[in-house]
Amino acid sequence: MEIARGIIILILWMVLFTSCRNEIKEKSVVQPPAVYVTDITSEPVSIPVQSGGILLSSEEMRLSFKTGGIVMQIMADEGEKVKKGDVLATLNLSEINAQVDLAKSGFDKAQRDYNRARNLYADSVATLEQMENAATALSVARSNLEIARFNQTHSKIIAPDNGIILKQFVKQNELVAPGYPLFLFGTSGRNWKVKTGISDRDIVKINNGDSAVVIMDVWAGVSFPAVVEQIGEMANPLTGTYDTELLLRDMGYRLATGFVVSVRIFPSEKESFMLVPVESVVEADGESGYVFSVDDSSRVSKIRVRVVTLVGDKVAIKSEGGQVRRIVSGGAAYLKDGESVRITK
Repeated sequence: MEIARGIIILILWMVLFTSCRNEIKEKSVVQPPAVYVTDITSEPVSIPVQSGGILLSSEEMRLSFKTGGIVMQIMADEGEKVKKGDVLATLNLSEINAQVDLAKSGFDKAQRDYNRARNLYADSVATLEQMENAATALSVARSNLEIARFNQTHSKIIAPDNGIILKQFVKQNELVAPGYPLFLFGTSGRNWKVKTGISDRDIVKINNGDSAVVIMDVWAGVSFPAVVEQIGEMANPLTGTYDTELLLRDMGYRLATGFVVSVRIFPSEKESFMLVPVESVVEADGESGYVFSVDDSSRVSKIRVRVVTLVGDKVAIKSEGGQVRRIVSGGAAYLKDGESVRITK
């Protein structure tokens, strides 16, 4: 009995000794986590200004009659494509033609009066003053006839170029005033423009000629190059933003006025930022995140940074916790502040 008890105690001691030995052995082989390290350099970066906008034809114009009157016929509907020289609308010419006839009769009479006065003056029957008065009356009558014919010619609207009727404001048989627009016309060339609103904080960063990229939902994955053409000098009273226009080339894709777009403008003036791999930034939340800086003793420090923008496969940051020379570029997700690391080449 005593022998059996001794054997059991010996076995327990052996098991306990083996467990402790294994635990000591396991602890002895634990090494610091392996990480990849990248040296940090500052580079000039153009921080894009982002906004939304709408696609428009590069040339738009409001087409109207020179004179007022009743719209007799409209030959183009909203959304219809037209060719240069096509007649789009005409006025009822009854009154206008009567004005031409009246001016023509006045001119014919003034011509006869001038011819008579000139002949009488040649015969010394009429005075020089009488002949000059007749010449003046003839000149006035000729001008009135030219005005009447000009108004007659411009009593129809002709397409100034190949394009599309973007908007129709008037219906047939309506009475319109001189200069009141009937159509909003857009040329159908290959040049387009984007109209966008820029905030006061961003408007001071951009200039005419700055490059931009336009993205459209209808053409997902396609980036349309553009350039800033005109910058608003006064805020829009309704939106509080500055209307800015960009010139865009469609690159052969089918486009239409009214497409909603996203705009990224790249200012020509650049700022200096630290460019780091995307995976080196941890706990990113909007415009902030953290990186792990590595000192000469291979110990890491968790530093808060401001995330500015993505630049290709890197991210531009600014340190909020002092100067950073080296950071962990691989394996940062599981590190703790102040932890020692093993740098992998």
